[in-house]
Amino acid sequence: MSGCLVKRGGLTIREVLQEARLIIPLAEAEYLAMGLFGLSRVELYLSERRLTPKEGRRFFSLVGKAREGMPVQYLVNSAPFLDLDIYVDRRVFIPRPETEELVLRASARVREPKVILDYGTGSGCIAIALARLFPDATVFGVDASRSALQVAKINIRRYHLENRVRLLWANSLRSELFRAFHNRVDLLISNPPYIPKARLARLPLTVREYEPRIALDGGEDGIEVITMIWECGQELLKPGGLLAVEIDSSQGEYVQERFAKAEVESDVYGRVRYLFWQKGGQDENRLGD
Repeated sequence: MSGCLVKRGGLTIREVLQEARLIIPLAEAEYLAMGLFGLSRVELYLSERRLTPKEGRRFFSLVGKAREGMPVQYLVNSAPFLDLDIYVDRRVFIPRPETEELVLRASARVREPKVILDYGTGSGCIAIALARLFPDATVFGVDASRSALQVAKINIRRYHLENRVRLLWANSLRSELFRAFHNRVDLLISNPPYIPKARLARLPLTVREYEPRIALDGGEDGIEVITMIWECGQELLKPGGLLAVEIDSSQGEYVQERFAKAEVESDVYGRVRYLFWQKGGQDENRLGD
């Protein structure tokens, strides 16, 4: 029906949005329209331009896919992250506001870092944001997914950071590749896979069916990768260096019991979300009992 209306009369963007909101949430329809037509949310409602039949068919095709559960960010290959517009597709996890907060909290705790290591870089959003915040730093984006690194490369080129953000493939920080980083890293940051395996099947459809499992599955208890990052961070970080990791809301107590001197913080919604640890003397550079 919608496609026919556009074909027959040529609807304005406002009129198209009113039709689309009967099919998907208005916020999703607006997101699709902003991505497809290159307009801000305000401009969507100020524009008097009428869509061509081709534009109308394209828009409602995306609306149909969104109704089936595909994330709108994948449909328009765009996700906001702080002041960035990040290219995304199904090879990478979609950046979330919680991870924006991780970057802001971590950046407030470090001064003039020279070497930053972003484990599980995915789209490269964390690495790029930190490279822009700290112009004198070299940032290494690490991922176990070669296809994710291809997406990160697109975003690094978009922001002309090829000389400052370097991509590395590795499925663990225990790789020999990182021996050269021992006691050299100012900031080790990660939004790792941290969902307990048993919970994967209960995730929302848009997440479990469309986003890469490698970015979600944290092992039986969700702490497999987090533990590896913690253990390796003891050697990789220089004295005074900071470890900053996003965690699941169920893992705060475990982290505080298991990881000596770790600080756990909640996000703006009051949910446990972050692990921070600053490397000090030798007596602090061990796992808790």
